[in-house]
Amino acid sequence: MNILRYFCVWIIAFLWLFAFLTPSVNACSCMPSHPQTHFCEADYVIVMRVLRKSHRLVKDHLAYKIEIKKSYKMTDAAQNILKHGRLSTALSESMCGVNLEVGKLYVVAGRGSKLSLCNYIKEYQKMTIIERRGFSGAYRKGCKCKINMNFGGRVVEKSDSCNWSPFKKCETDFSLCVPLVYRTPEGLISQCHWRKTPPYKACLADP
Repeated sequence: MNILRYFCVWIIAFLWLFAFLTPSVNACSCMPSHPQTHFCEADYVIVMRVLRKSHRLVKDHLAYKIEIKKSYKMTDAAQNILKHGRLSTALSESMCGVNLEVGKLYVVAGRGSKLSLCNYIKEYQKMTIIERRGFSGAYRKGCKCKINMNFGGRVVEKSDSCNWSPFKKCETDFSLCVPLVYRTPEGLISQCHWRKTPPYKACLADP
């Protein structure tokens, strides 16, 4: 790796971690996560349409009335939270508030009744085909694999995980970390790896 590029990556990583670890009552900071991690750790994963929003229903919050179009994952607790079709968020982005547009479809992987910038929230039309397939079921197959964040330093390969950087668009948008089982003289071995989907291969060829 080019020394200058390596140095810049670590400076960015340091600033990111510093912002995350430094407490502040007026700032929003979240560690980045791969979409698959959002799916696996969420209490619910839904496709929803925003019907309307209001500043009056919840004090110091913006309330969204939503219609759930599809449910890809839902715990019993999440089902109880979402049964009235309402979610809320902080009023400002500095407090991790999320501004959604009425009438648009979003995919949300969340916990609890409050939305934040730390959740996975993306307009459905802007998702890649791999993200859509992932949230509809493919990511579930990789939930036994851990996705480790790496900013370009020394990489330690582990059989139960994949290494990932938030700067790597190909792995983020076009791949998923799933176990691959293969036979060896010692028996069957499971190894987590980035699935080489056609869009992933195309991205690697022309990053």
